[in-house]
Amino acid sequence: MKYLTFSAFLIITNMITGCASITQGTSQTILFNIEPKGATCSVTRDGEGEIGSVTSKNNALHVSKSKNDMIINCRAPGYRNKGLRMVSSTQAAGVLGGVVFDLGITDMITGAMWKYENSININLEKE
Repeated sequence: MKYLTFSAFLIITNMITGCASITQGTSQTILFNIEPKGATCSVTRDGEGEIGSVTSKNNALHVSKSKNDMIINCRAPGYRNKGLRMVSSTQAAGVLGGVVFDLGITDMITGAMWKYENSININLEKE
């Protein structure tokens, strides 16, 4: 009987392991609201280099989730360049799954325990 109970526990644990990987995914789309209309922003991630660029017309960027922050550098003619940091934070599903089930190993490896804000507003100042 003990063997059957232990086997059932292992099967259920493996099915639920990686809660954030399953429920939140390993990537996300971020919307960039950029002013002025002619601005261009390059997006890099600590340790990875450039991961994409956005403009006011093409303002969505699909990124993989990561513990590393993203750096956004924007420029437009007649405006001061602006640099911003988008901080990565943990998700509740990743933390809960990690604490309860697999010590967060699955969600840390896949990046699913992390997230960025869904959108960011960027306003450049005139020179």
